Amino acid sequence: MALDPAADVLERALDIARKAVPEGEVSIRVRGGRDANTRFAQGAVLSNGDVEETTTQVHVALGQRHAAAEANQTDAQSLRATVDQAVSMARLAPLDPESMSLLPAQRYPTVAGAYDEPTARLSEGQRGEAASAIFTAARERDLRAAGYYEHSAWEVALGNSAGLRARHAQTQASLDATLRTPDGAGSGWAMAASHRVGEIDASAVALVAGGKAQRSREPHPADPGRYTVILEPAAVAELLDFLADYLDARRADEGRSFFARPGGGNRLGEKIFSDLVTIRSDPTDKDTPGAPFDDEGVPLPPRTWIEKGTLAALRYSRFWAKKQGKESTGAPDVYALAPGTAASVEELLHRTKRGLLVTRFWYTRVVDPQSMLITGLTRDGVFLIEDGRITAPVNNFRFNESPVTVLRNVDALTRTTVNVPPWRVPALRTHEFLMASKSQAV
Repeated sequence: MALDPAADVLERALDIARKAVPEGEVSIRVRGGRDANTRFAQGAVLSNGDVEETTTQVHVALGQRHAAAEANQTDAQSLRATVDQAVSMARLAPLDPESMSLLPAQRYPTVAGAYDEPTARLSEGQRGEAASAIFTAARERDLRAAGYYEHSAWEVALGNSAGLRARHAQTQASLDATLRTPDGAGSGWAMAASHRVGEIDASAVALVAGGKAQRSREPHPADPGRYTVILEPAAVAELLDFLADYLDARRADEGRSFFARPGGGNRLGEKIFSDLVTIRSDPTDKDTPGAPFDDEGVPLPPRTWIEKGTLAALRYSRFWAKKQGKESTGAPDVYALAPGTAASVEELLHRTKRGLLVTRFWYTRVVDPQSMLITGLTRDGVFLIEDGRITAPVNNFRFNESPVTVLRNVDALTRTTVNVPPWRVPALRTHEFLMASKSQAV
């Protein structure tokens, strides 16, 4: 995949925009890349998708009036039409009291190794080989398999009429598989994700998913209630996605968040979670690289959001930072929960008197924003732990729980961490997790 066109399109679009609206402020974002996927089930590939596209977003500001337009054609005529559309809409837009002037040129941290050529060039045939490996592993265990393999390679180029320029190239791939028993009573799931496709092992994914499928058949009945739970990485990342969304200073300052302080302000500096909990974002991390800037071009240096249980930082948009006299943090697109000391999930099991092992969550939704209460279903393998070992599969549950409670009650995390984009997380053990009702899901 050739990456140069994104920067070229950016400069051509900026040149057109400066001539079309010399009195205005113009910012442009160009994303050029390839997105491909393979869906497979019942021993065959069901569909392949492969799209190469460059999109250009043009944002024009005329004082406090502003608007944006987007197109996926990059010839001069199309770029001019996109600019003209943004200009005409900006002239009609209402005044925005929160509009911000453009950022000038910025300095960004260096991100090495985010782009992997084998991932960018991954073919339909290679994706099919991965599906075949999963089908073979499933047949050997008399299981049925389905899954999805997707990968992307892209470059983002940002620029504006105040002199800002930014570029970042990235690849990402993920493979997930669900294996089930012939009667559909047992189901297992596993996934692997990385910006380097060489780190994705289809046979290993099938091995994990197949083992769970076989162990989960004929589940024993288990009652709703509060449990000690061991959450595997996919389940951890699902809950932390909600937490990351709430790490927003404005929402907290305006009293619309768990992180709001009664009487006004936010809870920065307060000890809220277990000492074991540290959450960072670092686009320069070799295991989870990301863009070193956000969509406005704000630099994204490594930052600690929660440090040993204390709320260390909240996200400040440029507008809210200016209003509150703070530094704008930008909006990162990668996060990591720091590992613990347990050697493995098996060690967490051995140290658990009674509890549940949860593979993943599904269909999660916010119930109460103020407490960050989330509801959802367990899926693809829930197992009863007694005296340090798995004794039986059990039924699935609907849960009602907050990631706040999960991180407050956590008492162990594994040393090994896993990519579950946009997170890198360990497995963890926590207590008093509410399984609210039984579920018929498999």
